[in-house]
Amino acid sequence: MKIKALGFGGIPIQRLSETAAVEVVRRGFELGINFYDTARVYTTSEERIGKALEDVRDDVFIATKSTSRDGEGLLKDLETSLKMLRTSWIDVYQLHMVSKEHEWESIKGPGGALEALHEAKDAGKIEHLGITSHNPELLREIVEEGIFETILIPYNYLTPKPANDLLPLCRRLNVGTIIMKPFGGGAIRNIEAALKYVLSNENVDVVIPGMMSSAEVEENLSIASGGLSLTPVELEQIERDREELGNQFCRACDYCQPCPQGIRISFVLRAEDQFLRLTGWTPRLTRGIPEAAEKVASCLSCGECEERCPYQLPIRELLPRKIGSLLDLLAERNAQTTVS
Repeated sequence: MKIKALGFGGIPIQRLSETAAVEVVRRGFELGINFYDTARVYTTSEERIGKALEDVRDDVFIATKSTSRDGEGLLKDLETSLKMLRTSWIDVYQLHMVSKEHEWESIKGPGGALEALHEAKDAGKIEHLGITSHNPELLREIVEEGIFETILIPYNYLTPKPANDLLPLCRRLNVGTIIMKPFGGGAIRNIEAALKYVLSNENVDVVIPGMMSSAEVEENLSIASGGLSLTPVELEQIERDREELGNQFCRACDYCQPCPQGIRISFVLRAEDQFLRLTGWTPRLTRGIPEAAEKVASCLSCGECEERCPYQLPIRELLPRKIGSLLDLLAERNAQTTVS
């Protein structure tokens, strides 16, 4: 596959109207993007990408994913994806979110999803086999088995570990590297520095930021087509973000959901460090914080969210701390407003 270094991540278009989503995807194609990544679990994303690209299908590469671990479930997902994407083949079909050893053992066991992948490829419904993970150590072991032609992994200047061993290994083995979350799920403020950091790595083949507007598509393409050397100011910003955010920050993947108590986990974990920092106080924040506090107070400490979190965040520890800080900030803000 001959693809451009900047691809299109299909998660955010779920939050747009269908018309707006199709327009954004189409704008990406008009400006030269030829790699589009989506997944069966991204609700309306596949359908919208399919509608936007149906008449130019031969000119683009489409990647989608299944979370099924058994063959029957994967083949069912594949047929649905083919229908939604309005195509007879998938360029890259990926096993999604394989981050634990026992999952991989189940996938490649009798009746597992791997058997179905090979069956679908033999039938011409899949061109290339891919795998996605948030666990670079496990992914490195899987890559060495020589099964997959592409990997998809989070990589950015707050999550640099894949650059140590995994990405160089993929280059040596001729495995394509697809990078998700270049902006740390919205945590990174400097978009230009973030993209340049990822794209300047010689072992990165394509990065797939999510984009929700034509302006974002144009901005990202402008950065990707320019010089990739980081300026002293950008290097300072990177160090500042690393110091402020560390590695215990929410990437907004929402794989921790659903919470049995209905807690909006990513909202609570992101509200102070990301929403407030970027937008200041909004009606959504002032209304949402007290509502979230009631939900956090009902937490059962069941740990289901932590089992699902691909970044192993101590969510049960972070929730009360974060909501307490938010309530203090809201009280301070309300007091200042009253005085004014």
